[in-house]
Amino acid sequence: MVIKNALNEDLIHYLWKTKRFIYTDLKSSDGVELEIINWGTHNHNSGPDFSNGKVKINDTVWAGNIEMHISSSDWNRHKHTGDPAYDNVILHVVWHHDKEIIDQNGKPIPTLVISNYVDQKLIRRYAEIMQNELRIPCEKLIDKIDVSRMNLWLHNILVERLEAKTNNLSELLVDHENDWNQVFFIAISKYMGLKINAEPFEQLAKSFNLNILWKIGNNLNQIEALLFGQAGMLQSSGGDSYYQSLKTEYHHLANKYQLQPISTVSWKYARMRPANFPTIRIAQLAALLFHHRSLFSKILEAHDIKEISQMLKVSTSDYWDDHYRFNIDSIYKEKPIGDNLIQIIIINVVSPLLFLYGKQLGKDKYQEKSITYLEHTKAETNNITKLWKALGIKAESAYFSQSLIQLKTQYCDRKQCMRCNVGEQLLR
Repeated sequence: MVIKNALNEDLIHYLWKTKRFIYTDLKSSDGVELEIINWGTHNHNSGPDFSNGKVKINDTVWAGNIEMHISSSDWNRHKHTGDPAYDNVILHVVWHHDKEIIDQNGKPIPTLVISNYVDQKLIRRYAEIMQNELRIPCEKLIDKIDVSRMNLWLHNILVERLEAKTNNLSELLVDHENDWNQVFFIAISKYMGLKINAEPFEQLAKSFNLNILWKIGNNLNQIEALLFGQAGMLQSSGGDSYYQSLKTEYHHLANKYQLQPISTVSWKYARMRPANFPTIRIAQLAALLFHHRSLFSKILEAHDIKEISQMLKVSTSDYWDDHYRFNIDSIYKEKPIGDNLIQIIIINVVSPLLFLYGKQLGKDKYQEKSITYLEHTKAETNNITKLWKALGIKAESAYFSQSLIQLKTQYCDRKQCMRCNVGEQLLR
């Protein structure tokens, strides 16, 4: 028997859409014969759950909407009484019938108690999935899944994940008057900072217009001065000759272009590998801007993922070969952007922005490129992909790792099993 707290309306929607109950010889809650002629269309917006349905009650055919609840009394709890959107409800489908619901004309709304017609084996499996505390609700049943169908579902939710990632990018485009290079610069800066310094890096990228680079010339020293100065890292009085040269250059740029640095208290160094220090990442970002002013434009023209990886694999200026922070010498080591960071940028910046570009301009080839690049990018290794691997589902590329992350965070964690193709398969 299903515990009531485990139930949700998604189960009733699933049963209705898939006809996974005995729908012959139906009777309403008051014992009247009931026949489903048209099951209606699932409405994902506000209003009744299914529109344009048709049912025969006794000898009368009714056309209109169908509403579904766990309990009949949910009709009142959801404040449908008096709402004109629900005036044309011809059938109320519920799991528990605990209250007679009256329509606007003072007559009872016909009610079907669907739980009377559902196979108990299906309900037991549903309860098993919904009531356990496993990290993947269906992990004990995962070996029963049709792999080809799951792969098709993973493709669908990969697109869903890309759509979600483009929401913030769309807002940035509006804020920056559809300047794709500026938006790409902001997005890539954010991920250069990784999680710990993502916010200050994003603030840094938003603190000046990228067009300034066209005005100051292709000079790495000036680009570094601009970035480190805007980062608030050139405010000490002392320092070596390199530091002093950047400080002098930034003072000139700040006066000329009326620049204001961001707050210095934002940057974090604690518990980080030196290679991830914000100073190194800013130096790498400066190198990227030096070698590729219109980086996004070049990415649009790229033919494959190798070409993009080569664009991104730039090294810092010579000063940083033996420094991790200003004015503190270290052992000599060149500091190009590493493969792991390039992987992060491709997954979180290149692919989503290409997807958005193709969507907004109506050019499918860029959306296809977006997905192809993920297919040819190494999969992430994190707690989620490790969990799926332990269940026998290995992510062969970022295409699959991103899909599995979406599946875990948006479906498994939220127990959205009835909206998941995997959950639906298991109930069949």
